[in-house]
Amino acid sequence: MENETNSRLWPTVLVDINNGFEKSQVLFVTTELQLYDLLATHPNGMTANEIASRKELNLEATERILDFVAGIKLIKKDFKSESKTAIYKNLPQIATFLQSSTPNSMVGAIMHASRIKYPLYQHLMTIIKTGNHTEAYKHAFGFDVTLENNIYKSDIYSATFLQFMHQISSITSPGVAKTFDLSSFCEICDLGGGSGALAYALASEYPDATVTVFDLAYAVEEAKKITPDDTQRQRVKFVVGDIFQDEFPPANLYTFARIIHDWEDEKVHQLLQRTFKYLKSGGAVLIAEHLLNETKTGPLETLFLNMNMMVEMSGRERTETEYRQLLEQHGFVDFQCKSVGGHGSFHTMIAKKP
Repeated sequence: MENETNSRLWPTVLVDINNGFEKSQVLFVTTELQLYDLLATHPNGMTANEIASRKELNLEATERILDFVAGIKLIKKDFKSESKTAIYKNLPQIATFLQSSTPNSMVGAIMHASRIKYPLYQHLMTIIKTGNHTEAYKHAFGFDVTLENNIYKSDIYSATFLQFMHQISSITSPGVAKTFDLSSFCEICDLGGGSGALAYALASEYPDATVTVFDLAYAVEEAKKITPDDTQRQRVKFVVGDIFQDEFPPANLYTFARIIHDWEDEKVHQLLQRTFKYLKSGGAVLIAEHLLNETKTGPLETLFLNMNMMVEMSGRERTETEYRQLLEQHGFVDFQCKSVGGHGSFHTMIAKKP
């Protein structure tokens, strides 16, 4: 009888997946409220009443969400010994990722998931049926998405997206810059380089090289708000342009970091054709992307990204073999691929123009 009862219990793995959105929503809301920034200013903790008052929230609802956040171990709940009043504190090992101004902050990624990914994933069935995300964008955000008219060009979403990309790129870019010896390249141009995170890493690693970021006007404007110290800023040049339409700045190394996977095959072929055209003979293209294994059953982080590309963008993730074939198709030779140390499935690939 006991075995029969146990066999009828719902598997924990399925229950966790089914309820996972509840944890995500709590993380989204508490990050939006800047709860972890607030608690950082009160190292001895705050009561639910103090937090509710400061954030203008309902007290009972605040107590419930704080208890939930403590239960999933994002904060700590203690009690004042004399009054038994509950107080809530940051957990230092977690809070450093949830505060807006820390070097390894995840706030941009969380806000991107909350404001862009989650609304679109609510229309996943439509995307699967139609094979594109046009209707999903229309239902989620109220307009048709095109290259010229897309969500990332609106103020709130462009800032959210670029903050997210800057935060994640700042973590991986130093490793990308060191994966291969690039000292022979004196002119480097990061195509679609956004905030300049990779460009700054390349400028730091190769001080004799000139480094340029080539991106759309809105991205360059946002990049001005996210800059390192004066020394590095002076060594990276930003040029406004469209990677699909405008002439590339001169370079003997063009780089794409998390760009190729954004686009459908037709656009990818167009980008690589243009790269080969503008690249000087003997120059190279460097691509940094997450890779699928050859059976496309993992790693899990790349499978997540592959889904995200279908839902948010129009591209996909690829295997190493697919990237090799793609570059060779466009005339590149001497393909090499190496993992970026400490960053899971993230890889750097390089190929040369004869």
